[in-house]
Amino acid sequence: MSHDYAAIVSTLIVALLTIGTVQLVSLLKRWSVMVRGLYQEGYEARHRITEALKTAQSPDAEDFEKLNIVRPVRWLFRVAITLGPYVAAAVWAVACVVLLDVQISVLRWAGADKPGMDPELARKAYRTVVVCGSLMAAEGLVRACVIGFGYIVRGHRDHRAAFTAAERHAFFRSVHEHRRASRASRRVRSAPEPATPADAE
Repeated sequence: MSHDYAAIVSTLIVALLTIGTVQLVSLLKRWSVMVRGLYQEGYEARHRITEALKTAQSPDAEDFEKLNIVRPVRWLFRVAITLGPYVAAAVWAVACVVLLDVQISVLRWAGADKPGMDPELARKAYRTVVVCGSLMAAEGLVRACVIGFGYIVRGHRDHRAAFTAAERHAFFRSVHEHRRASRASRRVRSAPEPATPADAE
């Protein structure tokens, strides 16, 4: 390993460490917000039920549906969703630790009086940069896919909440009829015109 190679590797490692640290902090913040939202709804519902019982009133049925003890399957599903940022943050934390370890090794090699070739350190640095760089690209791609899928799911859920099943059925039926009418009009436009007597002459 040469000093030029060590300088290039150090620059790449510092860049990846910066990106990894920012991603780690961002993911941990997002995870804390998701966990707080996950439990806040249940806490508020439990408080309202307790207050209603204390005043001898009938609690709201919707508050019971927000309790995890009533809907454990829904709670487990939401917990599984919140684990995504936590797992991603753990992966980034491991990547940062590995990058830092390699960077320290490179600095120790460069700081020696007469550093040897050390091909093993060169291979280790190369593998680390390639793996962590690929991880950065893959994480961005996965995040974009998750965000896009989340928009689709949220839009579908909002549509289901805003309209009844009959109204949604009528909407899809109108879309089907519009597509069929559009195909019919395209076929009419693309059909060859019949020959006129003047054309025959």
